[in-house]
Amino acid sequence: MTKILLDIDVSFCYNSHMAKNQISTRISPEGLEIANAYLEVGNVKAVSIRLRIDEGKVSEYLAKREVKQYIDQIYLDTGYRNRFKLAEVLDDLIDRKLEEAEESEVYTNKDIADLVALSHKIRMDEMKAQTELEKARAANIKNQTNVQINSAEMPFGQGNYGELMKKLLKDKS
Repeated sequence: MTKILLDIDVSFCYNSHMAKNQISTRISPEGLEIANAYLEVGNVKAVSIRLRIDEGKVSEYLAKREVKQYIDQIYLDTGYRNRFKLAEVLDDLIDRKLEEAEESEVYTNKDIADLVALSHKIRMDEMKAQTELEKARAANIKNQTNVQINSAEMPFGQGNYGELMKKLLKDKS
C-alpha cells in the first residue's frame, strides 16, 4: 500500500511507520495536513502562515480528538520519547559502562547500579501505565436507570412544574 504525501516539502512522512490501527481512519485530509505542519513548525501561528489559513481554523482542527490522538502518537513514537529508542540508549549506556569498567578495572558499582535501576524503574512505570490503560479500556460503562413517575396523585400541571407554568402564563397575560 502506498501512502500519499499531502505536503511536498515535508522531509519526513510522519505516518509512514505507524501501524494501520494506530491512525484514525476518520481523520480528514485537512486535519492530517494541519497536524503534520504543526508537528513540523510547532505553533499555531506558524502553521496558519505556512498553510495560508486562519489561526482559528488551525486551532479548531488541532482541537479535534482524532487530530490530537495523531499528534500525541507521533510525539511518543519519535526521538528519545519512543520507548524502544529510550531502552536502546539505556542498554547502550550500560554496555559502555561495563566495557569501561572491564578495561580500566577502576570503577564503582554505583554507576552501573544507578543505570540498571533507572532502566528498571522506567520499565516498571511503562508496565504500570500499560496496565492502567488496559483497565480503562476494559472498564464497563456504568448503566444509569432513570425513573419517571406518572401517577394519578399528581396530574399534569400540578406540583413544582405546574406552579412554574402558572407563573409564566400569568406574566404573559
